Amino acid sequence: MTGAILSRIGLKRALGLLATATLVAALTGCDFPGGGSSSDDSDGGTVTVEVLQSERVNSMSRWARRQGFAEDALAVAGAKVFVRVGCLNCHTYLGTGSSSLGARDLSAVGRQSDRSAGQFADYVADPSRFGSNVMPRFADLGRPHLLELGAFLAASRDAR
Repeated sequence: MTGAILSRIGLKRALGLLATATLVAALTGCDFPGGGSSSDDSDGGTVTVEVLQSERVNSMSRWARRQGFAEDALAVAGAKVFVRVGCLNCHTYLGTGSSSLGARDLSAVGRQSDRSAGQFADYVADPSRFGSNVMPRFADLGRPHLLELGAFLAASRDAR
């Protein structure tokens, strides 16, 4: 039955649906546009989410220093967006996050790509326009947050 469903909708579409479902699950634990608040969790899971978020937020200052964008307010704001919307549920960044869905490590994406901050923002807003049918759209973040995220990605050069 599963094979029939996969052949009918296609593997890429199935992976896209899986990624979207994972994103929705991840966003239910964040306080950001498009997600709910983790504070309504009464079974003790909130503590786990808050500890994980805290660890990831603490990683941002290390990232900014290591990548050399600590003085770039837009890139720092973009790192916050990156953490808060759940990008680390699929991607890795300087050893933090997950690669369980096969999403790429973004530590050096700014060096590996010739995209500007605006072009990264356009990609994240609607990856399907650029041929990615797996990564979900993030247009609902709004242009200002997308540009912050784009600045962060453009500054991500894995300078070491």
